[in-house]
Amino acid sequence: MSKRVNITHSVRFDKIPETMGDLIGKVYNSEHRPLAKSFEELLVYIDKKNEKEALQKIEEIRERLMNIDFCLSDCHGIISAYQKQLLVLKEGVNDKEDV
Repeated sequence: MSKRVNITHSVRFDKIPETMGDLIGKVYNSEHRPLAKSFEELLVYIDKKNEKEALQKIEEIRERLMNIDFCLSDCHGIISAYQKQLLVLKEGVNDKEDV
């Protein structure tokens, strides 16, 4: 299992959708086909009663799912912060309108 380190960087507000697309696209392109193939191979190993290979394949699948989950967690954080900022901006506009 690979170790991970969280880093923080800023993104221009108008570039958030593009950044999200890049993150999701990267994990999708690197994981979706290999993940599907791994599931197919797992089913073959189970059908052939090859428990050793099945266990190894399960670990591989779990690692791929973990990579996807890390990406989705990052995206969740970005979208949450984006929503909060939109609310702050909206409230700022409403406060000015009340004056």
